[in-house]
Order: sequence, then structure tokens, then C-alpha cells
Amino acid sequence: MAKKPITASQKDLKKASEELKEIRELIDDLEKVGIEAPKSLTKSMGALQKAIDTAEDVGEAFDEASDALRDYERSLNEICKTVDDDMQAVCEAQVARKYQARAVNYTLDPKNKDSVTSKSIQKTIQRYTPSLVCKHWDYCAKGT
Repeated sequence: MAKKPITASQKDLKKASEELKEIRELIDDLEKVGIEAPKSLTKSMGALQKAIDTAEDVGEAFDEASDALRDYERSLNEICKTVDDDMQAVCEAQVARKYQARAVNYTLDPKNKDSVTSKSIQKTIQRYTPSLVCKHWDYCAKGT
């Protein structure tokens, strides 16, 4: 029997981020009274924060790519309305037939600036590049 995939909603990510913040505050309070947290714990918390941030970035990238694909499909179907009635059905069928190929392109193609892959990379760069550097780097500054 296949396991059900684990998914995280925006609500789950926000809750995890808040709980991680509470743990950090607790560790800070303990350190104020002289109790040092194990380095492995702080390192693991840093990795968990990066995982949460990355999940948020990928989720946002997916939503943006989905919107871009929907807009592109809508514009293609609008173009089909400009041809005569006999050809409109043929045009719409061609748009529908290529949907899966476009969906893959909008998900995986790093050369497509609207793809999930491209937007995820851009969001990660924007998150971890110092703002002074980011605003002078065209690829990073887009969308900020």
C-alpha cells in the first residue's frame, strides 16, 4: 500500500515558523541564565527554518506559475475567438491538446521565466542575497 504524501499548507508553514520562533525565544531565555543550547540543536533549527522558507517560496512560485499559465491559456482561447466559426473549434482543440506540454513547461523549464522552477530559484536568491546586492542584480531585483 502506497503512503499518502505529506503536504504542508500555508497555515501549517506559518504555524511551524511561529513554533520555531517560540523555541528560539526559549533558547535565548535559557542562555540568559547561563544554560547553553547544544550546537546541533541550533544548527538543526537553522536547517528547519531554511526548509520552511523554501517551502513557502516554492508554494508562492507554484501559485504564480499557475496564474501565468491560466492567463496564457485564456489569451490563446481569446485569439481563437477571432477566427471564423468553422475554425474556432479547431483552434480551441489545438489549444486544449497542448495543455499538458504547456503545464510541464510552466512547471519544470528553468528557461521559462514564469515556471515554478525559475520562480523558486529567483525567490530563493532574493531571500538569501543581501538586499544591497540584490537590488543591483537584475535577476534578483525582479519582483522585489
